[in-house]
Amino acid sequence: MELYVIGLSLIIIAWIEQIYRSVYKRRLSFSPFFLAVYTVGALVLTFTYLSVSETVIGALNAVTAVLAFILLIFLIIRRKKPGTF
Repeated sequence: MELYVIGLSLIIIAWIEQIYRSVYKRRLSFSPFFLAVYTVGALVLTFTYLSVSETVIGALNAVTAVLAFILLIFLIIRRKKPGTF
């Protein structure tokens, strides 16, 4: 199986979970599961595209992976503080 299929599958799984959480459970915040799986999927896509010399697409996927990871870290830090969320 091609690596990009794995990366895209991870991103789709993450989005399905986030949509379920938002629509059916009515929680409009980001899910840590969504952010973690999305980050891994974007990193897989980054590796895939950089390995075939598609630097622009690889760089864009790297940016999305970093942004999702930063948001995940902030979410974890916010939840660990006493008295918040």
